[in-house]
Amino acid sequence: MRLVASCAFSCLCFGCLGRGQDAHEPGDRLGTYHATGALTTDSCKAPLLGVTPEWQFDVKLSRDGDTLYWLNGQEAIPGSIARDGKTFDFQSGVQVTLAAARSDQLGCVIDRSDVASGKLSSSTADVPSFSIDMSFGYAAENGSECAGLVGVEGGFEALPCQVRYMLTGERTASPAEQ
Repeated sequence: MRLVASCAFSCLCFGCLGRGQDAHEPGDRLGTYHATGALTTDSCKAPLLGVTPEWQFDVKLSRDGDTLYWLNGQEAIPGSIARDGKTFDFQSGVQVTLAAARSDQLGCVIDRSDVASGKLSSSTADVPSFSIDMSFGYAAENGSECAGLVGVEGGFEALPCQVRYMLTGERTASPAEQ
């Protein structure tokens, strides 16, 4: 998961401040969580992505009204919370240059789209856990030349493709402990 983990939900910048906190942690803190899960789909089969059968990471969550913030350590990614106060989703994306353009060749730029949907264990500020379905879609950007990275050893089996994980997160630190 090198490319996925290093860029997970990393394309949106957010500048809104919440309740005296900085832009990196808007809203009311819910806690720090350790997420673990298993790979459910890998149609990319691309060693350069570093996809592993299991994935784990730490993430902070905060909330402001019907907005849930996924705090990945680099930025705050805003997501929506449904009327039930538990169901949430995020969408993000990033472009990754895998081969720079040269005077005689187009480069290869991959558009990665990140989509997540999940459920908090509580609709209150006390959220001990969550579950989440995270997928990462990869496609060659229009006008990009990625054929040299498809169907070759170390490259993608196909483009477009998708990597998907089902994860659960357990709170490891409460807001007071952060």
